[in-house]
Amino acid sequence: MSMPSQPVNHTPVDVRPRRMQFPYANVEQRAFFDNNVLKSAYIAALSATFPAGEAEFIHSVRLHQKQVTDPEMQRQIRGFIGQEAHHSKQHRDFNKVLTTLGFDALGVEKVFEKDLAKSLRGRDARTRLAFTVGFEHQTAILAHEFLTNPNILRGMDDTIASLLRWHAVEEIEHKSVAFDLYMSCVGDRKLLWRTQKLATALFSARTAKYMMLLLWWSKTIPSWRDIRGYYQFMFGKEGLVRRLRGPYGEYFRTDFHPWQHDNRDLVTQWKEKEYQAQYDVAEAG
Repeated sequence: MSMPSQPVNHTPVDVRPRRMQFPYANVEQRAFFDNNVLKSAYIAALSATFPAGEAEFIHSVRLHQKQVTDPEMQRQIRGFIGQEAHHSKQHRDFNKVLTTLGFDALGVEKVFEKDLAKSLRGRDARTRLAFTVGFEHQTAILAHEFLTNPNILRGMDDTIASLLRWHAVEEIEHKSVAFDLYMSCVGDRKLLWRTQKLATALFSARTAKYMMLLLWWSKTIPSWRDIRGYYQFMFGKEGLVRRLRGPYGEYFRTDFHPWQHDNRDLVTQWKEKEYQAQYDVAEAG
């Protein structure tokens, strides 16, 4: 078991929330992702978990925040909280649109809230933070894939693709905040590994469950084209599962730290190519 150390900030970028604006009214198709209901249901299922999931991440960090004396780390924690709070808001707005289009993401939100409450019952503060660290790693490596693999978001509605790229950038920016807090206040890597294995199993099972609910409630039957496209997206040669296997496994090294993979250049590229070019908004203080 690693011993906790004095909280130290290891985030090499400035973690600050952005007040984004997305034209959700432009989203007109339930099958917004490559005209494929399964690929669209996958993204919708993820989105349905973000409002309550991000809120739990914030809460688990706040349970330890008072132990931090380093002013820079405190500032980054506040940035983390601000970013996650805005992710919740934007995905709830997206979920409302999905619901009007026939995918009841708001209904899935309620199901997930119950599932989350059940899985958190009896968990202590250190375990809740460990779960947050694990899920933050999962979202960070998925974010990297969204920003670097040109095939992953191909065929997706432009508004939703922009939403996911923004979310991905901020997941990369704050990918070590919860980890550094955990290592400073708890320091038990074996607990991180145990909770990550459980988190992965829960994520896989729940995503499948929520996809099924979206399809069942909307009376949608996937075609063979949908099934083939989804299989390639997830399990094909360039699919998510294959490409994420290596980065996922790095988490279980005894010397792992999220910024050993320095991909801050993706943040800079997004700022220059998309954020400054398309959004007339100011970064929050």
